[in-house]
Amino acid sequence: MTDLTRYPELVIRQQVEQLEIFTPFETANRYSVHTSDGAQLMYAYEESGGLSRQFAASHRALSIHVVDGNNAPVLQASRDFFWFRSHLRVDADGRRLGALNRIFGLGRKFALLDANGGEITRITSGLFRPHTFIAKSAGGTEIARVTKQWSGFGREMFTDADTFVVQFTDGSADNDFRLLMLASAFAIDLDFFENQS
Repeated sequence: MTDLTRYPELVIRQQVEQLEIFTPFETANRYSVHTSDGAQLMYAYEESGGLSRQFAASHRALSIHVVDGNNAPVLQASRDFFWFRSHLRVDADGRRLGALNRIFGLGRKFALLDANGGEITRITSGLFRPHTFIAKSAGGTEIARVTKQWSGFGREMFTDADTFVVQFTDGSADNDFRLLMLASAFAIDLDFFENQS
């Protein structure tokens, strides 16, 4: 398994799909995952039905597969079709890592759950910082954050290809938590930024 405990920050870049630039056709998402100095660590790709991408949009059933440079599986995040509240299950090494449940309320929120369904933390975005999602400890200290970065006028205007940075502000966070935070970046993109262009 890929050890993320060595990296204080991960950069996730969604790949630009040429078909999406010139047509309203939604293609399967693809992402590359890099270290802060630009070295590529992993690659992620979406598996979903073509019709569901067009008609169910960001509510579609899908799986995100993350593989390392040798094409070995790192994690899989999947969800079923939903009407109101998304639920992303996260697995790695043949075991359940946890899940992300969307929470309704003011702002944008997820509950980050462990393998047994217990809440680890909440990931929230404030009203005045809609592109920053912060995970805090039980004591209220920030332990990680996911931030959507400005990708440039062309990418922002003509595509839905986004860039996210996952920062681990608590250096003691274990590998399972870091993998869950990586999966949360995909959930944030799918739930809040998928159909913005």
